[in-house]
Amino acid sequence: MNAVHKLSLALALTFAANGRADYLPDPAAAEAALVASPMVAQARGEFAAQSLKSESLRNGREEWTLSADALQRRIDAPQDRFAEWGVALSRPLRMPARAAADRALAGALTAHAEASLGEAMHESGRQLLTLWFAWLSEASQTKLWRAQVAIADQQLATVNARIRLGEAPRSERVNAEAALAQTRLQQQQAATREQQARNRLLAQYPGLPVTADDSLPQPVQPSGTADDYVSTVLAHDHELLRARRQADMLQAAARQFASRRSVDPNVGVFYKNEMGGNEHLLGVSVGLTLPGSARRTDQEAAEKLSATAQDAAIRLEQRLRQEARANFEAAGAQAANWQQADRAAQALAEAAQLSARAYSLGEGSLDQVLVNRRLALEGRLMAQQAQLDALSAQARLKLDAHQLWPLDVEGEDGAHAHP
Repeated sequence: MNAVHKLSLALALTFAANGRADYLPDPAAAEAALVASPMVAQARGEFAAQSLKSESLRNGREEWTLSADALQRRIDAPQDRFAEWGVALSRPLRMPARAAADRALAGALTAHAEASLGEAMHESGRQLLTLWFAWLSEASQTKLWRAQVAIADQQLATVNARIRLGEAPRSERVNAEAALAQTRLQQQQAATREQQARNRLLAQYPGLPVTADDSLPQPVQPSGTADDYVSTVLAHDHELLRARRQADMLQAAARQFASRRSVDPNVGVFYKNEMGGNEHLLGVSVGLTLPGSARRTDQEAAEKLSATAQDAAIRLEQRLRQEARANFEAAGAQAANWQQADRAAQALAEAAQLSARAYSLGEGSLDQVLVNRRLALEGRLMAQQAQLDALSAQARLKLDAHQLWPLDVEGEDGAHAHP
């Protein structure tokens, strides 16, 4: 087992230890949705087309040429005329060096299309995560506002009870009813945003079941080291693989142009019927196509493109390395942010409960209850969003490490688009 496989196994065990991610789509359903997404469907079609083009390169594009001619021979002395005709069949020859260069280019083109298919699958997974957490955020807010409506309704009942006992002025009923109406409006607006987020998700992934557990797990700090995570991500990154395959493809194209700078032989056979059928000719023809300066410039252009693509792949690896480390560190920071926000929300919720209890016992004012309840709600909303941000960062870590959903897709020829 090599080092990359060991790191992948360690991360897989770490992620599995965090428990089932029931707030995320089911892995089988997510895989089916990703495969059926427009981005991946287009990449599959392009991969199939490129496979056919590569097969054409391997087989060779040299074709038979059939030609025929008809003429009339005239002899002045003695004066006579003869009908004559001929046919010829010829074909260019593909030399062994050129055939090897064509096969190498065909393999490079297929590998690049395969890497593009894997990149489409990975990018579609990132898009699915973004849309899923957008819906999950709105769904969580809807649930929270629904609970706030129940609290506001209970608060109105408490106010009415105190008014009946003569312990509170009737004006407090107006304040409590206004607070309830405002909370219901917020709940309706949250439900509308949730439906819109669900529609956006289903528009992109129509077959995906959009359901999740009511409770969200507690975010945890990423296990392992940043170096291990970066190594695993780079070993599975389809974008980097695609850039490398593109450099290989351009290098193979340069080699193919180099193989075409030699002469192109053309051989054939011909038959001629002359002198009205009195003479018959059967022979072999050989022709040579002499290369010009265009083939040299084509090779030089391909070599420059290959060198540029190789430099771009190196720079891309450096950027992806920094991004992977930043994502790992950001996931840890967001988990810490949630812990702080959760502690603040709990303190604000306790203060709101105490003020509401004091008011029900005839102490304090309704205005203070409403203020404390609003602060507690804001604190809970902030904590909830911090929790979702941390969970989203953790899910992104798993996705990029290929430990969330299957991202290595199988091409038309049974190949897999992975490093």
